[in-house]
Amino acid sequence: MSACTTTSRRLMSRVSVNLVASLLQGLLGLALIPMATFVLGPQDYAVYGIAVVVLSLVVAVCETGSAYVLYGRYHALDESGRARLQSTLLALALLLGLLAAVVVLSTWSTLSRLIPLLSELTRSETWLLCLSLPLKTTWSIINPILIVRQRSEWLAASLLFQSAVNMLVILACLYLLETGRSALFWGQWAGLLVCMVIPLLILRSSLWAPLEMQWLREVRSVAFGAWFAGLVDNLRATLESVLIVKAVSAEALGNFHHARGYQGLMTQGTNAFANVLWPIALKEAQLANSRFPRIRPVWDLVYTGLACVGVGAVFLGDEVVSLLTHGKFVQAGAWLPWLVVYVLLQNSGKPATAMLYAANKGNLYSRIRIFTVMVAMLALLLLIPAYGVEAVLGVVIAEMLMTRVWLAVAARRIGLVPFQDHWVVVGSLLTVACWYLERAIDLSSAERYAVGLTVSCTVLSALLLSMRIRLGPDWLRFLRDRKTMNFEETHV
Repeated sequence: MSACTTTSRRLMSRVSVNLVASLLQGLLGLALIPMATFVLGPQDYAVYGIAVVVLSLVVAVCETGSAYVLYGRYHALDESGRARLQSTLLALALLLGLLAAVVVLSTWSTLSRLIPLLSELTRSETWLLCLSLPLKTTWSIINPILIVRQRSEWLAASLLFQSAVNMLVILACLYLLETGRSALFWGQWAGLLVCMVIPLLILRSSLWAPLEMQWLREVRSVAFGAWFAGLVDNLRATLESVLIVKAVSAEALGNFHHARGYQGLMTQGTNAFANVLWPIALKEAQLANSRFPRIRPVWDLVYTGLACVGVGAVFLGDEVVSLLTHGKFVQAGAWLPWLVVYVLLQNSGKPATAMLYAANKGNLYSRIRIFTVMVAMLALLLLIPAYGVEAVLGVVIAEMLMTRVWLAVAARRIGLVPFQDHWVVVGSLLTVACWYLERAIDLSSAERYAVGLTVSCTVLSALLLSMRIRLGPDWLRFLRDRKTMNFEETHV
């Protein structure tokens, strides 16, 4: 068996493990929804949602651009150098998280006055939120470390473990301890705590490696751009939540955060592929005039799957959400198709992004994100009072589209950037077209199922046909063994 074939099978094995773990995560998440919403309502999810937004904002304040340094330097180091790099970045993340927890606790009264919904949090919920901070900041660097080490299957296992513990703790708190909304906070904290176990066991040799000031200096050189980009991104999320409460209602915010939960399930599925393919994309980006042949077929499958999800969300989203939530979150179903479009755009442009990171252009990426997000924040201020949640959906989709176009233009200054987002375009346009069709024609439930299934089967058939045309008669063997590809991981 050739080295190329062995490498390809190992790749597909890792993708399969990640996909199975993500599917199990999704099933756990879907199973939790009806059991949690039987007790909790939109107001509870609104309070929890704004707390999570604030938590993410504080984590963003702790952002240092460590991942930029990791992606740009890791592959050029030997094992001892990698261990020192990892230990330095982990220590920095933990220290910043602990400091942030202390600051948030000491300034909580001020935060509660600025964001009134936070005043509804109990003392235990506040403490759980703060105790989650060092876990979140540490996880923010453990995640890319596992990805760049190509240990994504263990990352998937950790996230599955987290989902299982999160579900069990929430259900125990809701039905045995009857804590009400606090169950969501206990579940989040317990899930974050246990998901650290497997990665820390894998990285145990790196934990005690000597710290190096060299990496802290490199982090300092990119810290401001990464910090400001993360800050404005999370400020946007905070702003949209506050404006929705003010312009519409807390119930609308609860529905919106519930819809975001389904977006999170979709992101779990795409991450199953991204976690495996990202280090490969970084290696392919280092080759002159790379066409990124190894990642394109897999991402085409992902984009097509999302297109089918978008079609399903158009025709069946309202019914599914109503069934899962006992009719409490019916508004969320109407927003699902547009969130699918957002996820498609969010996962596009892989070659361009990889080329920027491989060329140590992380700060350029940050500057692009800062500008586009600030434009989005201005648009949110102007549009949410008039159009509500629909304005948020339109703005975030437009902002992500602008970001992807700008990244592609920036990457072309480095080298040739192949366009591989044909199915992103098809999936987005198809979802929008189906949305307009569904509103123009009054369809029965049976007709919705039939149309959704027919369109999805047509999309999948078109994908297989395009791969057959592009890859030739051996396209099935290409996906299974990649024997036709003269590429090995040892080339870079």
